[in-house]
Amino acid sequence: MVKTDKQEAVVRSSRLTGEPDNDFWWGCKKLFGIDPRKVYELEKVNNLLNDITSIPVPKIIDKGDAFSREFIVVDKLNGEVVKTFIGQPSTVLQSLGEGLARIHQYKVSYVGKPSGDFKIRQEEFHQHLIDTMTEMVSRFYDKQLQIKRKLAEINNLVHGLPAPEYSTFVLVDMDPTQFLTNGKIITGLVDTEAYVMAPRELDFIGLEYVLDEKSEQNFKHGYEKVMEIPDLTKCRIPYRYLYRLLGRRFGCGLYFHRECANSGRNGSAWGIFPQ
Repeated sequence: MVKTDKQEAVVRSSRLTGEPDNDFWWGCKKLFGIDPRKVYELEKVNNLLNDITSIPVPKIIDKGDAFSREFIVVDKLNGEVVKTFIGQPSTVLQSLGEGLARIHQYKVSYVGKPSGDFKIRQEEFHQHLIDTMTEMVSRFYDKQLQIKRKLAEINNLVHGLPAPEYSTFVLVDMDPTQFLTNGKIITGLVDTEAYVMAPRELDFIGLEYVLDEKSEQNFKHGYEKVMEIPDLTKCRIPYRYLYRLLGRRFGCGLYFHRECANSGRNGSAWGIFPQ
């Protein structure tokens, strides 16, 4: 946090100095081309998001480099960090749904970086996904037999998926703590470094881990003011497998609790959005 006589601002920079080498950032770079060290690229991301969504996004007011690391200075938004979506007032979740739907109205014809300098054609995305997941299993999960044994089945499911109709902004690390609220509506989306261009279905995979049935209904009410929720039937299992490989571990949503309650069964068919 930086405070001057005129304003409060936040300085953002990546802690990484070398090439991404953990499951999440290595996977995101391989699959989508994003690199958390390249924080200058957030200027385009944040500017675009501010133009298309009802949720405020921090504006970049300065940028520079120090000790060979890029940094940006963004304005401080009002509101408190959302710790969980569960139990939030209906108006908060409806504003979240409407704001994400407005983001999802933005369409591009490739999968990759928002800047556009890393692109995978829509019809090639699922093969690229298979290749990336295969390499991730070898690199990060070689000793986890359950994950390794599942790979062939997941790859077969991916082969059966149609090419995405379009891509849009997707927040790969979807989490309540990325958002601010004043107790009535969402007042900010503050962490945008993991935004990629990808099928919007991926956002819903992430949301299913952090919403319960009540919060999902309120979210859906807001989202469907703008556009319909996609059918996740065919993509739910392989996209969840991808998120598992990326190290995404969610702990409060309906899917998480059903998985715990059915730990001896394959819970991958569970979901709260349309099936």
